[in-house]
Amino acid sequence: MATSTDRWLASVPELPALTGAHSTAERLLLLLHYGIDWENGWVASRRAVYWEHHLPDRVRLATYRCGADLDRWWGIVSEKLESRPNASQRLELSQLLREPPKPVLTIMRESTRALVLRTQIVATAYRESQTHTRRQRDNAGETSP
Repeated sequence: MATSTDRWLASVPELPALTGAHSTAERLLLLLHYGIDWENGWVASRRAVYWEHHLPDRVRLATYRCGADLDRWWGIVSEKLESRPNASQRLELSQLLREPPKPVLTIMRESTRALVLRTQIVATAYRESQTHTRRQRDNAGETSP
């Protein structure tokens, strides 16, 4: 069964797949991003600087404060960004948080901008694919008798 991050990543087939700790780090950032309350959370009113400041700064800072513990990293960064993944995403999150923490946290610390850029690329592509799908459904409804 495809996970949420599998579906999101599939929206950008030209983006080379990451493996190992790099993949874990990327998927954690995707779950973090998609868990944000974009309607009512504080981040919603600061979208203009989210990708350049809020997301990378909080991701990197949490790597220094978590004591090499992915659970603690998630707790810090998800609280700061008010990210609460939905029920289906929590299963994947619980599995990712069991991965060896040191390599994942090192990648997040040293490759923050690259991971954030990949997350932004995926989020943009997925949003566009969803918009395209909705338009197709709407247009199909207009031509039906």
